[in-house]
Amino acid sequence: MAEPVSSEADWSGLIVAIALRQDREAFARLFHYFAPRVKGYLKRAGLNDGASEEVAQETLLAVWRKAALFNPAGSSASGWIFTFARNLRVDLLRRER
Repeated sequence: MAEPVSSEADWSGLIVAIALRQDREAFARLFHYFAPRVKGYLKRAGLNDGASEEVAQETLLAVWRKAALFNPAGSSASGWIFTFARNLRVDLLRRER
């Protein structure tokens, strides 16, 4: 079993591992931690359960695809991830209009 991640630097390190090695274990750890939190954020922001689930999955998929763009010196891992979530939520709302 992998050791628990306990700090923002650890989360950043997992994103860097995804960027450098397409590390599936690092991604699984990020997904396990952030997916329910992102979903909760999206539900509090007004999305229904199904849309929250879908956007949370899209958010973590964007993390996998764009991990090489992450700059640990420029932003926190959680801030970077939740920015994807917010932007994807806005995109969904725009498409619905």
